[in-house]
Amino acid sequence: MSGQKKFINNTNQYVNVTLLIRQGNDIQKPSLEQTFSLEAHETKSVSYGNSSNIYLNGLVFQWKDQTTQSMSTDRQEVIATGVMPTFDAVLNTHSVITINSLPGLSISASN
Repeated sequence: MSGQKKFINNTNQYVNVTLLIRQGNDIQKPSLEQTFSLEAHETKSVSYGNSSNIYLNGLVFQWKDQTTQSMSTDRQEVIATGVMPTFDAVLNTHSVITINSLPGLSISASN
């Protein structure tokens, strides 16, 4: 069984999202990647990985910066596992990830 999350884009920007998917339980291995896009204010359910690779290891957001007319990217990866408030716990103990603003990888997570 694969992992599944609902992503909510609360920004006024079209955003490309890359999920960094952990290989098994090892955060040190290179992440697998899966990409999808969200329109401004869109909500989308996304399945990722497989029965062996169900944990997220990070997120990458890419969008067009209206001020500079260039592509901007924010990336955050898990560097430690454990209890709250590690980024790992935020990504992997919640079913809904909300993008609050760009730039800055400003997200919130809920169930």
